[in-house]
Amino acid sequence: MEHQAAQRRARKPTDRNLPDSIEDLVIGEGVKQYNKLREMEKRLDATMMRKRLEVQDSMSRHQKREKTMRIWISNTCSEQPWQMSQNEEENVAFDSLGEPKYRVEIKGKLLEEPEDDSDSEDDVDSNGKEQEGAAKNSKERLPSSRPFTFFFKALKVEFDEAFMGDPNYNIAWKKPPTHTPEQDFDHFTFQRKSDENMNVNICLTRDEQPERFKLSPGLAKTLDMIEADRAEVVMGLWDYVKAMGLQEDDERRTIRCDENLRALFGVDTISFPQIPERILPHLLPLDPIRLPYTIRLDKEFHENPEPTVYDIDVRVEDPVRALYLKMTQNPQHQTQLREIAELDDHLAVLVQAIHHSKARHDFFTGMANDPVGFCKKWMASQKKDLSVILAEAEKGDFSGLEFAKGGKDGVWNTDLVKEAVRYRMAKDDAAPLPPRR
Repeated sequence: MEHQAAQRRARKPTDRNLPDSIEDLVIGEGVKQYNKLREMEKRLDATMMRKRLEVQDSMSRHQKREKTMRIWISNTCSEQPWQMSQNEEENVAFDSLGEPKYRVEIKGKLLEEPEDDSDSEDDVDSNGKEQEGAAKNSKERLPSSRPFTFFFKALKVEFDEAFMGDPNYNIAWKKPPTHTPEQDFDHFTFQRKSDENMNVNICLTRDEQPERFKLSPGLAKTLDMIEADRAEVVMGLWDYVKAMGLQEDDERRTIRCDENLRALFGVDTISFPQIPERILPHLLPLDPIRLPYTIRLDKEFHENPEPTVYDIDVRVEDPVRALYLKMTQNPQHQTQLREIAELDDHLAVLVQAIHHSKARHDFFTGMANDPVGFCKKWMASQKKDLSVILAEAEKGDFSGLEFAKGGKDGVWNTDLVKEAVRYRMAKDDAAPLPPRR
């Protein structure tokens, strides 16, 4: 079946250019317009191929962009001594009061980029309906932002050294290996008992895909980067090798180590395929993001409490990548491509029919203009074709004498003919004998 399909594809016409001088036989400017469309199609195909390669290259590199995440840290308190009124302090025994406690809340949200509303005034009518509709449509177009914990794989709260040994103050969250996007959340809260202000550090460990690392001082100096993933490190070293001219002349995969590379790998020469394994000791875990915060439990702060706000940079997927995936994986797009291919094949069939019609037109036109001369030329052409098929030389044609000549200097005594005879005889010897009757 595959062989038959290949034969059908081989027989399928592929020429889409009209025959020469066809414009003299066609009324109007159809041929001229068709040739213009062909030139435009060639430019369009070249542009689309270049764009397709750019899209494939962009999708293979997994480019990301940085966006700002805003984190709010706040705390509330209850059962604090200053929260009891003077009457309660006089009428209630001290032992009957609840234990003072506090609650800390950590919230994070990805900030959306501001939209360009320079011409928004022109789109607003007296009732403001157009503005409301535009705002509604813009909200519908905005993709849903990722939750707070999507960007982190661990969260830990570090207390002062006085509380380090207390298990009640061991507060940590770690993303499980089987974590699903539905399990992400936007805020993190914890509650503990205390009636004194205390300083804490909230440590956030980033969750990078692909995983990023902190580079060792020597590698960071060589690549001029503080952190990177494995692919970026290997490509950076390759660019460094090419820029410094460290490749061997005979074996291009062998690298001559300069002072920086010698300090990293400890050898004078190294094969480049070994570099991905040799850089592993220089890839360190990323330092956690530390957010200092003071848990305030005093009355002055809670009369007008304000959260502590931090802005940190996180890496997100390029929104253009999602658009590329939507375009390339759209079933409607594939259907349109098949329809275009079918139209293109049909066009090739029509052009082939035009070529055949043009050949018939030339044949009958030549015969009508000079019947005798045309028949003589046609008979001579047919006779020559027949002589070529039968390997017979015509009168006055010496092209066939080469095969008629024998002896040591003839064509039949050449090495090529001898080798062909050996192959033929070996093929006959290898053939199975016919069964005896």
